[in-house]
Amino acid sequence: MKRAALVFVMLAAAAMLAAGLAQAAAPESPVLAYVDMDKLAAGYVGMQDLNQQFQQFRAERDADLERKHKARLLDDEEQREFLDLATVAAPTEQRDKRLKELEDLSNQRERRLFTLREKKDRSAEEEAEFQQLNSIYEKRMSELAQLQRERDEAVTAKYAELSKVITDSVDAAVKAVAEEQKLGMVFRKEVVLWGGVDITDDVLAKLNAPAPAAKESE
Repeated sequence: MKRAALVFVMLAAAAMLAAGLAQAAAPESPVLAYVDMDKLAAGYVGMQDLNQQFQQFRAERDADLERKHKARLLDDEEQREFLDLATVAAPTEQRDKRLKELEDLSNQRERRLFTLREKKDRSAEEEAEFQQLNSIYEKRMSELAQLQRERDEAVTAKYAELSKVITDSVDAAVKAVAEEQKLGMVFRKEVVLWGGVDITDDVLAKLNAPAPAAKESE
């Protein structure tokens, strides 16, 4: 408890010292400013649009993975039919019925596979059936594992791509405001102990300003 109080006193003393130095500083001293990143994230329309774009990108890849998981015990021809039907732009009752039949067939085969796997004394016919189902299952599990890796890599790459767009835009806007207002340094709000000029609204105005119209070619 005493150590916590001591830290608080030291911080308070540092703040008072900073105030004294600011009052004694020459007019030429650089002006310090800060940006509230939480407020910036909430008000930056472009960031919200890019986040929605990222969410849609991830949802599409998750949907692809889910579709193939539902078809995991279908043979190649059945799987192609299932995937083609699942991506139809205008679903119909007949299409939905067929999808349900194929999904039920996959689930039925999986249950049969697990039943045969647990059976110790399989007949010749059961062994042949087991080998066929197990071959499809192992192939599909390998495909799903690869698809999961590709999905994760694609989502990570898209996140990095869109994050760079946001970072570059924010950096450019902060730099523009700093140059216009002749600011010496700009910090994040959370690292500022005392003082400073809040330029968050000015940066937001830059970020949300409509892009200049392209000049018509003569």
